Amino acid sequence: MMEMDKKTRYMASAGLAFAEHKEMNKLSKLSEQGWFLEKFSFLGYTLRNGPSHKLIYCLDIRQLQENELNNYREIFEAGGWNHVCSTGDHHVFSAEPGTEPIYTDRTSTFEKYSRTLSLYKMASFILLVLTIGIIGLLYLSAEVWQNVIIQNAAAVGLVFFSILLVPSIMMFVAYSLRVNKLKS
Repeated sequence: MMEMDKKTRYMASAGLAFAEHKEMNKLSKLSEQGWFLEKFSFLGYTLRNGPSHKLIYCLDIRQLQENELNNYREIFEAGGWNHVCSTGDHHVFSAEPGTEPIYTDRTSTFEKYSRTLSLYKMASFILLVLTIGIIGLLYLSAEVWQNVIIQNAAAVGLVFFSILLVPSIMMFVAYSLRVNKLKS
């Protein structure tokens, strides 16, 4: 954990797709030491210092329109959960220990991960197609057209799409494993 100033700290994340429960448990333990999740940060979280108070944290993954956000939060608040922060379709809530969990059965947990799996499946497929297209363009620009400008642009594109493709595939595999585990 890196200290940003005396009131906030940065905590690196192992990745919610890979260690969701471990991350939520770690945040809960840190709340007992007076460090509370404030927001998502690049590859981690920003924690805010305050009076020690144990909280439990839970992640919900749901794609919402702007007009659905207030109703969505009210549903969780009615169950004792407070919205902490969101990034994209990842929403973190906190509650007092003993609060009824957000996901209480395999079916709702399966639906949570199935929605996310579909998203990463589509993203991985699109990025794979684009990466293959860039490889084809790189080959044509080097071997057929012998155009250095297109070849260099394709090489940059290949690096860019590869950087996006690899994590997308990793998350697709992580969520596939979770969904398959819930099926059995």
